[in-house]
Amino acid sequence: MIPEQLLKEYGAQSRAYETGDFIYEEHMGCCSYFQIVSGKVKLNNLSEDGKEFIQNIFEAPQSFGEVLLFIHEPYPTNAIALTECTVLELPEQSFLNLLEENPIFSVRINENLSRRLYYKMIMSQHIFSKDPVIRIKALMDYFKRTHDTGHSESGYLIPLTRQQMADLTGLRVETVIRTIKVMEKENLLKIKNRRIYY
Repeated sequence: MIPEQLLKEYGAQSRAYETGDFIYEEHMGCCSYFQIVSGKVKLNNLSEDGKEFIQNIFEAPQSFGEVLLFIHEPYPTNAIALTECTVLELPEQSFLNLLEENPIFSVRINENLSRRLYYKMIMSQHIFSKDPVIRIKALMDYFKRTHDTGHSESGYLIPLTRQQMADLTGLRVETVIRTIKVMEKENLLKIKNRRIYY
């Protein structure tokens, strides 16, 4: 996304988080741009009965939280460290100054937000499907399209646990496990050492 050095020149601070730490919480006021230096972050919501729904998972060098800086709304999700991670945090006004003075990054931010909107549209088409293969395949297609470097002979290694896949698709983890086995039998994916290659 935005080069780390440029973010620091505009006042970004580096913060370290342990697994499970909140970077921000749902309903908090939006105040910063966040860019991951290392590790992974999930955006989630919890239902009234405590069931988690993961909205997205981000890893270095992806950013998150920036969409709210343009519309001044509170965070609709929690941002939680999925692993130990380091995140650069740039205050709102400094972020907007950076974009104004470096318009190429405004274009990149727009591309990034468009990609996320596309993902939401694709997933919303399939989230209500009764066929779990359709839901899981849509999720894997998205991750492969946006993260695959194309260097593995086995295929793209899905960077999600079965539980995370369940939380991203609204399925039960048992359904995800069964569906993955069905997809393997139909040669839609490969499983090696419990890892899923798509």
